[in-house]
Amino acid sequence: MQIGFQKLISPNPTIVPVFNISKPTGLLINGTTLYVNSENNSKTYKVDLTQGTPTPVEFVAGIPGAEGLLLNGTDLYISYKYSGGGIKKVNINDPTTLTNVITNCPAGGMVIKNNELFFGESINGSRVKKFNLTTPNPVPTVVLENLLGPNGLTLNGNFVYVSEAGPGGQRIVRFDVTQSVPVVETVVSGLSSPSLAVFDGLDMYFSQEVNGKVSKLVVNTPVFNSLIYCTGSNNANLGGASPTGGTYSGPNITNNGNGETFTFTGGVGTYTVTYTLTNGATVTAALAAVNPPSVSVTAPAPVNLSAGVQMGWTGGTPMGGIYSGPGITDNGNGISYNFDPAAAGLGTHTLTYTYTAVNGCGASATATVTVTPNAPADDACGGATNINSFFGGAIGTPVVSPLYDNTNYNSSGDPATGFGCFYQGDGLQHTIWYTFTGDGKVYKIRSVQCNATNYIFDGDTQAAIYTGGCGSLTPVACTEDEDPVNNILNINTTFVAQQGVNYYMLVDGYNGQTGQFCLEVTNLGVSGITEIAASNIRLFPNPTTGLVRISEGTADRIQVVDQLGRVVMVQNTPSPQIDLKALPTGVYMLLLDMGKGEQVSARVMLRNEI
Repeated sequence: MQIGFQKLISPNPTIVPVFNISKPTGLLINGTTLYVNSENNSKTYKVDLTQGTPTPVEFVAGIPGAEGLLLNGTDLYISYKYSGGGIKKVNINDPTTLTNVITNCPAGGMVIKNNELFFGESINGSRVKKFNLTTPNPVPTVVLENLLGPNGLTLNGNFVYVSEAGPGGQRIVRFDVTQSVPVVETVVSGLSSPSLAVFDGLDMYFSQEVNGKVSKLVVNTPVFNSLIYCTGSNNANLGGASPTGGTYSGPNITNNGNGETFTFTGGVGTYTVTYTLTNGATVTAALAAVNPPSVSVTAPAPVNLSAGVQMGWTGGTPMGGIYSGPGITDNGNGISYNFDPAAAGLGTHTLTYTYTAVNGCGASATATVTVTPNAPADDACGGATNINSFFGGAIGTPVVSPLYDNTNYNSSGDPATGFGCFYQGDGLQHTIWYTFTGDGKVYKIRSVQCNATNYIFDGDTQAAIYTGGCGSLTPVACTEDEDPVNNILNINTTFVAQQGVNYYMLVDGYNGQTGQFCLEVTNLGVSGITEIAASNIRLFPNPTTGLVRISEGTADRIQVVDQLGRVVMVQNTPSPQIDLKALPTGVYMLLLDMGKGEQVSARVMLRNEI
């Protein structure tokens, strides 16, 4: 079978044979290169038209029942109808990789408008479908049904012209691609299996397969439907009237001189646009300029790399939009999405929420999704970080730890007691565990900002100290706000680290707070002191409103140490009690010299009512 070209406007057109191809179908010219499909050979050929004797060269194979050709940038789309049918894609600069775009959908003619590819399907049903070129693994949706053998598709302005070659069809129809529910309008009927159509100004040329004719129809009446312009978007490429080649005019309208578009400079409101063909025929359409919707999306909490797929996350408003981004799968319900941290990978990723209003105007909002490393060992008592190196320093000289961050921590497996001093008992949520061995000295432990760039909110930390083993912990100290009156909210505890005793300490953020902090450990230089729990001595009442009594014996000397490690009161007269009423409410360390070298420490809660 031969391919030939003829000059249709000549009174005596002449067919000039060029080369032979078995059952050629789609044709496409890009510069001086002609691409042509062979339905029988299931191939696309490439022809250099500058050659004296043009010769087809195999460009790509493996296209069963090749049909249409369409070029978008450097991507050549090839439709086919056999083996289930579909559309494949190949880069014209690298034909070695042929990829499937859609499958199991016999496709014919194709056109592209605004990143949407429209194609005819006439084997499994007589309809026109479309899909978005920017969507991975697109699923075509039906645009029009109940057509009669849609074959060739031609785009002119905002209108797709469809040749219907099936029984009972034999016509060319058109529809506006911008309409959510397109209306089919007959352009010409009574044809003989029309196939391809092209425009030359007002003239539409089309082929008729059965009677072997190429015919011309003068489309001298323009069509132009209402437009929606979203403020803030590109205002220089508006238009869509057909046939193209005319002139746009109206308030705030500047014709671009290319026969297809105009520039709009007005604000929100409704305007009348007039389109005039070269033959003087006119048509008007309404242009509605509207503001895009206000869109927002909330960032989710950080998630561990191994946390598994997070189901049903939400956060986008208004409802009805689409979520996208690394590791994100939109659920198609306009409400939620799933997030796979393993697919996204470690780090911070962009979550995009796109919403399109019923008028076609859309907007997007972004937030971040952070994937953190898997929980470290010190997320539990059994993997507590050893901090012995912070103890035993020079007296009165603070030792500051490296930076810690409890963002990726939880309270799984943590004890249920020992943190009663936490504000309103908010419990444990993001705990880091530490361990150290006592050396018989008194230490002050605080949390400080150090060089933190993401300091935990207001430094608001809380801590509990235990003895024993991880399976049988005994609480010995609890600390929350250092000085709540002055909004100093870091931990601050002073206690005796008994010689050879192993301690565990957990640090948490108040009410679920996360962020960075350092530990500051200061040796206060007091040694040889026994915690009161390890002696037969008791203090009562505790808590107290002022007067504290000793149950067994008399203390020769009593020192009172505040939460800052300062000695705020000393009683050198032997006595079985001490009066703390002169001190402000707070937690104090009492160091009791019981004589004969026995020294005992105890913590007392003072609730001064004065």
